[in-house]
Amino acid sequence: MVPFKKNMIQGGAIVLAALVLGIFMVCTVKTLKSYDDTVKVRGLCEKEVPADRVVWRISYSEKNNDLADLRNTIRRNNDVIVKLLREAGFTEEEVKVGNASYDDRYTYANNVSQITFRYQANQTVTVFTKNLDLVRKLQQTLETDLVNQNILANSWADYQYLGLNDIKPAMIAESLENARVAADEFAKNSHSKIGKMRTASQGYFEVEDLDENTPQVKKVRVVTTVEYYLK
Repeated sequence: MVPFKKNMIQGGAIVLAALVLGIFMVCTVKTLKSYDDTVKVRGLCEKEVPADRVVWRISYSEKNNDLADLRNTIRRNNDVIVKLLREAGFTEEEVKVGNASYDDRYTYANNVSQITFRYQANQTVTVFTKNLDLVRKLQQTLETDLVNQNILANSWADYQYLGLNDIKPAMIAESLENARVAADEFAKNSHSKIGKMRTASQGYFEVEDLDENTPQVKKVRVVTTVEYYLK
């Protein structure tokens, strides 16, 4: 009788263990199944900011058949441009004169007799400044002033925003909040609730001109992609 009772106890224990294991497996499958229900949303944040630096390039070219005379002309023109910029209010540190590039046009000409001037020089004077108002003011008159000095120049300004690191944390937080709002709206429409965050990825920050007429105002944009569990 003792062996029989022992076998009964062992058998009951095995059945009970199998039952518990089955219940556990069912619960596990249901739990894992619930993790399959997710929603992926994007949160956008845009901000308008004023540019905080401008790189203003003033370029011109000269031609001559005498290389020494051409170099003297370039030095003279540079002095004229730098003087105008300094008199307008730019500091010595803000004005940079690049190295001129010289070309011998005979080296790539098919017929040198058609070339009036053998040598050509290209020169750029660059202003790096945070004084955006002064650049915008001088842009209206500089090229005319240079023509009066027999210098035919072109200029263009590249307005930049260097303070991105200062606004990144707040913009990321706002993009995450906007993603959460989108996820809540989806959950509401699907009769479910938002659970924990599953994954998140931050897009690149983009800095662009607000439009072609206002390059001194920048539009900063970032999109964050977030995946939430649904429950």
